[in-house]
Amino acid sequence: SQVKDETVLQKLDISIPLADINSYLKLTEAAGQICISQWTGPHKLGCLFNHGDHIVAVNDLQPQDVEEAYFFISRSTRKEVSRTELRV
Repeated sequence: SQVKDETVLQKLDISIPLADINSYLKLTEAAGQICISQWTGPHKLGCLFNHGDHIVAVNDLQPQDVEEAYFFISRSTRKEVSRTELRV
């Protein structure tokens, strides 16, 4: 949340099975950004996220807050959810 220059951020598109997102992902809001606060997936999935990654889109929709991000995830009709995030 302290990075002001977005040129140092890496934009990633990640597709994750919907069941894994619902089971293992926790989001939080910090400094007006939707951030990954916890990923508790099994070791076989690996660590898909870094603590503090910023979510900028869910299935190409841009949520304004954490509640809206969870809403977009819960209403997904896809088996996999595509997430766009910014990473330092």
